[in-house]
Amino acid sequence: KATGTAVDWIQMPGMKPGPDSTGMVNISHGCSGVAARACGLVSLEPARVVEILKDRPSWHRDCRRLATLYSTNTSSTGKIEVLYMQMYAPTTLAPARDFCTLRYTSLLEDGGYVICERSLNGMHGVPTAPPMQSFVRAEMLPSGYLIRPCEGSGSIIIIVDHMDLEPWTVPEVLRPLYESSAVLAHKVTIAALRHLRNLAQEATIEVPGGMHQPAAVRSLSQRLARGFNDAVNGFTDDCWSVMASDGIDDVTVVVKPNPNGVQIASTTSGIL
Repeated sequence: KATGTAVDWIQMPGMKPGPDSTGMVNISHGCSGVAARACGLVSLEPARVVEILKDRPSWHRDCRRLATLYSTNTSSTGKIEVLYMQMYAPTTLAPARDFCTLRYTSLLEDGGYVICERSLNGMHGVPTAPPMQSFVRAEMLPSGYLIRPCEGSGSIIIIVDHMDLEPWTVPEVLRPLYESSAVLAHKVTIAALRHLRNLAQEATIEVPGGMHQPAAVRSLSQRLARGFNDAVNGFTDDCWSVMASDGIDDVTVVVKPNPNGVQIASTTSGIL
C-alpha cells in the first residue's frame, strides 16, 4: 500500500517528463477521497530522506502542527508512532482539518525504508486525539513512502498520499479544493519531492558569506507562509479574537495583539 497498489492511477495533467521535471506524478481515478503518487530520484541517503519526510512541518506549508502521542520500537528494526496533525484551511470560509494517524517505519534488508501511515479510529483499540474546536477530523487513507538506495549516494523514492478531506463540510463553491487529486498532488506530494531535491542541491550552492543562501530564503518563505496561514485561520490558541460587530455588513474582523502593542487584524467576508 505504500506504493499505491490499491488505487487506479492516471498521469498528472500538465506534467511533462524531462531533466527539469519533478518526477513521475500520477493522480487517482475513480477512488474514494483524493490521492496522488510521485516517483523520483534524489541525491540523499535513505536515512536522511526518512528524517526529512517525517518532519512534515518543514516542507508542507499547510501543516500547522505535528505531535507524537505515542512511540515504540518493534523487535524487527521498526517503529510505531501515533501522531496528531493539524492542517491550515486555505480560506476563511472553511474550517481547518486535523488527523490522528498510526505511522509504521521499517528498515529493509537493502538499506531502504518503508513508511506506512493511515488514520486511527476507536475500532483499532488505540487511544486517539479527542475532537478539537475549530477543526474537522479528516481521514488519511493508506499512504506512505518507499525509499530505496541506488548506486552512488542517492535514493529512489515513491510517495503516496491518499486522503478524505470531508468536502461536505465546506460551501459548495469551495469543494473543488477538497475533491481534486491534482490539488493534493501540488500541495503535498510534489512539494515533498521538490523539498528533498532542493535540500540535496543546497550543499553545492550554499557558500558562507556569498550571495546565494537558499536555506535562508527557504526559512523566510516558510515564516511568511505560516504568518499568512495563521492570519487566515485566526485560531484562538494563537490569541486571535473576534471583534464585536453591529451586524450591518456580512464581515467578521478578528484581531491579535502584537508584542509591540500594535494589533494585527484579519477580515472575513461571508459574500461568495
